[in-house]
Amino acid sequence: IMEQKNTHMEHLEDIVFDGGVDGARQSIQFLIKLRDSLSGYSKQKINATIKWDGAPAIFVGKDPSDGQFFVAKKGIFNKTPKVYKTDAEVDADTSGDLSVKLKTALKKLKGMQFDGVLQGDFLYTASDLKTATVGGVKYITFHPNTIVYAVDVNSDFGKKVKNAKIGVVWHTTYKGKTLPDMKASFGANIQGLQKPSTVWMDDATYKDTSGSATMTEKETAAVTASLSAAGSTF
Repeated sequence: IMEQKNTHMEHLEDIVFDGGVDGARQSIQFLIKLRDSLSGYSKQKINATIKWDGAPAIFVGKDPSDGQFFVAKKGIFNKTPKVYKTDAEVDADTSGDLSVKLKTALKKLKGMQFDGVLQGDFLYTASDLKTATVGGVKYITFHPNTIVYAVDVNSDFGKKVKNAKIGVVWHTTYKGKTLPDMKASFGANIQGLQKPSTVWMDDATYKDTSGSATMTEKETAAVTASLSAAGSTF
């Protein structure tokens, strides 16, 4: 559980610099747990998320003060929260591609029923989808930030992406009686959410495969040696 607002998801290696001693210790301990999970002898499940390279960060939910659905950027954490409940409010504060994305989210995600506020990474709208052929295989591509994602056009995933008007991955949940007082919790449970065909969404959770997707004994030894070296340097 993390009560602070999640305005930036830090990479594991950067925690060493941003968090100092505590950050370095946290990074090493996480990697030890991940090693144990992939070595097949973990005594408990480990929670990890995939870092989707989306943009912009998007927040959606119902304003506790009036029950109205909204979309928002990181301005949701301002002293006076900045949220958008109508297309006119989006147009008054944004322009260009950002305005299109927020209005699309407002229209396509409004029917979702859930408690609290969800935060995620915006991946694409229909106009962002392109096609490319790599190695004789045709892909649908989208390029939200630094990474270009490519999905086989004939796969089940590719068909869902092609039919969707918006794509988003959720990674954080917020709950509270007012927007400024909301507390963040790691992960987003979207299993019960309505998912129309025009929306592709997922959570960022890496599905735990302890006991099935495992490293070999040699691979485990190599990772352990690297962790030991990191520990000595630390």
